[in-house]
Amino acid sequence: MSTTKERLEALVALSESMERWTGAFDGETLERWLKAELGDSGALDDWVAHGPVKTRAIALSPVLHVASGNTPHAVFQSVLRGLLLGCLNRVKLPSAGLQGFEEWVENLPEVLADLLEVRRDLPDDWLDCEAAVIFGGAETIATFRQKLGPQIKRIEHGPKLGIGVVFEVSEAAAEMIAKDVLEHDQRGCMSVQAVYVDGNDDQVIAFGDLLAEALGDYRGQNGRGAFTLSDSGAVSNARELARFRAANGDGLKLWESAGSTAWTIVYDRDPRLAPGPLNGFVKLHPLPESMELLGSEMAFIST
Repeated sequence: MSTTKERLEALVALSESMERWTGAFDGETLERWLKAELGDSGALDDWVAHGPVKTRAIALSPVLHVASGNTPHAVFQSVLRGLLLGCLNRVKLPSAGLQGFEEWVENLPEVLADLLEVRRDLPDDWLDCEAAVIFGGAETIATFRQKLGPQIKRIEHGPKLGIGVVFEVSEAAAEMIAKDVLEHDQRGCMSVQAVYVDGNDDQVIAFGDLLAEALGDYRGQNGRGAFTLSDSGAVSNARELARFRAANGDGLKLWESAGSTAWTIVYDRDPRLAPGPLNGFVKLHPLPESMELLGSEMAFIST
């Protein structure tokens, strides 16, 4: 059985290959985290002093990680923690896989590889775990609530969305919003799907003009992620619905990328939050006096 020190050193040696997904870290960072969580960075290996008594930490094992196809960042960060703790980590990938993660797994040293199993299907015995970390939509969360016994600790990361609030119309604000809309094609729980502008009608439209320019510039400098005909079709349908509502006097305004579905802005004076089809489709609203006017989708706001 490996020690915490051995696992920590192996992870630090891989830190550069993980930085894109986990952010930068070093040995001191991981030791500080262990101490903050467990009281002592050696608590997984030995009995350590805790006031007048001694304690020892026992990692739950095995841990089932259910990965989402939205972004690999979540599974990298979840597995990093599991490997550091020394539990057996079983990763259920989406059916299409996660290329970056799977390639990373192939190059793990033995001290970490022995603690990791990765599959695209879900064997029945994998449900016999002590803990499960689940990333996915509402249907995925509901499925695993049914599959896993009540004694299994669940950490659920279900459907979430982000909104932006602009208090001062400026190019800088538009550039920041554009990055948060397009960086992960709105597939992250912090990705902006709607923007609320504190101002009158003219100010909101002025920000729409700036945001359209910023989205076009960002997409021109950064390639678009993988998308399907279904993705583009959903954006096209949402655009047509906006055009229909605008023609019927609903007060909508539309900005869109020419000749593609790369980005779309719809200005809707109704402040209710209603997520769109993703892939660069963002809604623009005036900021209401009360956030309660955003409606029931408020419950899903992450950021």
